[in-house]
Amino acid sequence: MTKTVLKRSLGAAAALSLFNLLAQGQSTSSTSLLPNSINTPRPFDPGSNTTNPSALAEQAQNPYLGSVPTGALVPGVLPLSLRDAVSRALRANLGLIDTEQGYAEARAARIRAFSTLLPQLSADAAQDYRNLVENTIGINATIAPYNYETAHIYLSQRIVDVRAMHEVAAAKKGVDASNAEFIDARNIVVLAATSSYLLVAAGQVRLDTAKAQLATAVATDQLVRDRVSHEVSPQIEGIRAEVVRRSAEQRVAIASATLEKDKLALTRIIGLPIAQEFLLVDALVYAPAPDQSLDQLIVIARGQRQDIKAAVARLEAANQTVKAQSAERLPTLEVKANAGETGFNYARSIPDYEVGARISLPIFTGRRIEADVLSAKAVLHRRQAELSDIQARAVYDVRTAMLDLRAAETSVEVSGENLKLAKEGLRQARDRFENGVTNSVDLVQAQQDVAEAEDNRVASIYSHSLAKLMLIRATGSAETDYLTYLGVR
Repeated sequence: MTKTVLKRSLGAAAALSLFNLLAQGQSTSSTSLLPNSINTPRPFDPGSNTTNPSALAEQAQNPYLGSVPTGALVPGVLPLSLRDAVSRALRANLGLIDTEQGYAEARAARIRAFSTLLPQLSADAAQDYRNLVENTIGINATIAPYNYETAHIYLSQRIVDVRAMHEVAAAKKGVDASNAEFIDARNIVVLAATSSYLLVAAGQVRLDTAKAQLATAVATDQLVRDRVSHEVSPQIEGIRAEVVRRSAEQRVAIASATLEKDKLALTRIIGLPIAQEFLLVDALVYAPAPDQSLDQLIVIARGQRQDIKAAVARLEAANQTVKAQSAERLPTLEVKANAGETGFNYARSIPDYEVGARISLPIFTGRRIEADVLSAKAVLHRRQAELSDIQARAVYDVRTAMLDLRAAETSVEVSGENLKLAKEGLRQARDRFENGVTNSVDLVQAQQDVAEAEDNRVASIYSHSLAKLMLIRATGSAETDYLTYLGVR
């Protein structure tokens, strides 16, 4: 019991750690150098998964960030769709593998508990060689050595054992809880793989944007150099343009490195070989969430959340355990029988059999049964509190996810309008600069505004996608609805 509870706690802690990192982690992308930019939430820090304090410690903290690499290295570049990434993660993710083995252990515990109620049948054959010494009126007499052989089949069956019956029922509920936890783990894996995939897609958009900004900075730098060489603009204008160009080159380098690290982290989650080159098929796009009311989502969460089902099963298992411990005071009835043959050899053996019944009733156990009952009731009360907390948490998760989604929708709308305005401002600043109305300060500032606006747009779309993922995670339908909510066909 202690080992199962500890395992479940580690799994819950790993999932909670993943959600916190998803919701609160900050981006280290190249565009974070820009002022007033929206930092993109990151589901993990790839650099922390291999060295400090150790790979095993990191797996214990969050096994959903690891995997068992499967499949051979594909030559060239592998096209990777979102559906394919999730499918690979559901086969190779370490957190899911660990949960699956926990489910196997729960089934083994149920089989072990049920075996006590089944007939126990065994066979035994023996050959004995001995002599006898008898004391007759003070004189020892020795009977010559002889041998005999026996062959028997033994059968035992518990007819009445109320405690064992309740233990079987508790073990069955344990299997139900473990199965619900396994399905819940699949939802966590979908969330981890999808968020990582979208992070790589966002990184690709950032890299493309940084390259476009670099091209613009190079063109502006060349234009300013020409104006300086013709003494149309002062030397300070050329210095500013060169600084902007070098900064754009730096952003491209950082964005490229960040993208490669995010791709490596994705391979760790979905189980791709670490050296596999791949190209995303599905891009980061904005897709409005399906129109559902808060009340509808809460009803869905209460019916589909697997952690609620697991908590209900654990509560029922604890209740059966209390009944099992209380039933220790009741008598048990067991029937035993054996049949076979005994003789000097098997050719001259004589059939024999034995049948018996045993009733066992505890009278005084030093209050051990009372202690067992109190301990089981303590676990029962804990499970009742856990169920109430998880039911309230489901409503909390749905409400907070809806708030995040609405805020993200507003952010996407505002960032799109800001990008249009920034591009228009850049067009006007370039016209004014080319006509000699203003200097390069306004042009550089306008380019910076476009870069910030583009980064905010990408970050807003990613945050909106992440908010939708957290919403379907809150309702317990991540595995079935992630393609629909993300607008992927």
